[in-house]
Amino acid sequence: MIIKTTSCHTPAKINLYLEIKAKRPDGYHDIESVMQTVGIFDILTISRCHGEGQNISVECTDESLPCDETNLCHRAAKLFFDAAGIDSYNTVIKIEKHIPMAAGLGGGSSDAAAVLVLLNELYETAFTEGQLCELGSKIGADVPFCIVQGISVTRGIGDVFSSCARLPECYFVIACAGEGISTPWAYKRLDEMYDFDSRDVSAESFIAALEHGEFDRIVSEMTNIFETAVLPEREMARRIRDMLTDCGAEGAMMSGSGPSVFGVFKTEQAARTAVGKLRGEGIIAYNCKPYYPAK
Repeated sequence: MIIKTTSCHTPAKINLYLEIKAKRPDGYHDIESVMQTVGIFDILTISRCHGEGQNISVECTDESLPCDETNLCHRAAKLFFDAAGIDSYNTVIKIEKHIPMAAGLGGGSSDAAAVLVLLNELYETAFTEGQLCELGSKIGADVPFCIVQGISVTRGIGDVFSSCARLPECYFVIACAGEGISTPWAYKRLDEMYDFDSRDVSAESFIAALEHGEFDRIVSEMTNIFETAVLPEREMARRIRDMLTDCGAEGAMMSGSGPSVFGVFKTEQAARTAVGKLRGEGIIAYNCKPYYPAK
């Protein structure tokens, strides 16, 4: 029997700027990134149910997503209950998938972040946002940002945040063609290509462009180091980037470790036209805006 149910929309994210500063002794990488949530959403529903024991059930509309203990939402729920000292629980997590998987859009991280936030509400445990972010960092580097949402400069392994100005009015077209990417594979490729002990990179110029609302400069300074490793191996991602540019995107770039590519447009009509052309080629494409949570 259900005691209480709650749900939320979980946004995708893109990287407007993404560089690697160094490789850490623990095998992780220190990054410098500007992340932005966008208006493509999964829908997550959690029910707190009667029953003894320790039961976590995950269901998903996409049958290709494992729903066992390896699922990020399952891991997030188990981590939450352990941290909260809750010994007996029975919860059902339902994921309505709309964000493409293994596409560099953070769908799994966003869903896991929502699990932490919603369980905190359902069980009235009063964890602060900072405490939830600390828990989230144990699941994945993107999870803390997916708790905070909006736009942030992220450093460390993705767990150190600082605020920055919002984007000027704009529209995104986000597209992918089913070429999944393993993030560990992408990092391994970069480790083979770069000496991270000697890289001197900084997002400061990009952040300054945001502060001044300089649209053209923002677009020209968008950076993603993963493009150098992934695009030579993913023909469709390269083609999509070229198509977005041909459709009038002010700038086009891969998001995260890919292979999703986004284009930035000044008008909604231009973005819609681009989506139509991409879908006409059988490519999955979305028209959306930057997403900022109501706080």
